[in-house]
Amino acid sequence: MNRINIEFASSSSGTAPCGTPWDTTGNNHFRDQIIRPDLSSRRYSCPSGETWVRIVPALLGSRNWMLGVHALTYANGQHSHAKTIGSGTKSVFDKAQSWFMLNRPEALYSKANRSGYNLQTKPLCLCWIIVHENGKTVARLLQASGFSGYTGSKGFTPGLGHQIWQLAHERDEHGDLVADLIDHANGLQLCIRKDQPSGSRYPTYSLRRGQGPAPMGKILEQMDPAEISALTRLEDVVYLPDEETEWKILGNIIGRDTVSKIRAAHP
Repeated sequence: MNRINIEFASSSSGTAPCGTPWDTTGNNHFRDQIIRPDLSSRRYSCPSGETWVRIVPALLGSRNWMLGVHALTYANGQHSHAKTIGSGTKSVFDKAQSWFMLNRPEALYSKANRSGYNLQTKPLCLCWIIVHENGKTVARLLQASGFSGYTGSKGFTPGLGHQIWQLAHERDEHGDLVADLIDHANGLQLCIRKDQPSGSRYPTYSLRRGQGPAPMGKILEQMDPAEISALTRLEDVVYLPDEETEWKILGNIIGRDTVSKIRAAHP
């Protein structure tokens, strides 16, 4: 009788804490790198139903209470384009877009080629919010779509971030601000309702303002010092990979050989 030898993996492979057999493998994990790694745990995910939040006014030195993010999104992740912070700043993705337009335009994403390389940005936004979690008042980063939607027959609705911006700037029939949602002393709470009917690919959001003022001073009194110290300028929250890291990301999308050709054309 012939003996069959079977080789087993090392014991560490079978006993490592890797979750369950049904968990997504690391290769399929979506790496959202919009927010700095040390602050990424503060990214807020709205639960289904209604959630009341208080938007944090612009911090000293910040351009606004909401930061428009130019996001470069690909199959397994996304990160911020440098123009999020500096107007006119270029990315290696811009160099790749120019190269493809000149040499292989058919390889780029278009209505006729949905599987092409999409090297252009999409609108996201960031803002600090204060929310109650597990009996505590905490600071969280709301990262939301800045998509403005279409007004045509497709009926696409605006993203959550764009809806919040619209509500904060809503004017009455006299051209006056309906309510100052953001003011540090007289600003209001905001109710975010999230619904996702069975079978729907994406959730929908609806908003409404609170009735009375929610002064930031009183809210800060309810927070632990660590939560308050986490609040920093939105411009300092965004993670921007260096150029070499971006080239590596791009190589995973379009192939290293193509990246070499692009780099040779843009020394």
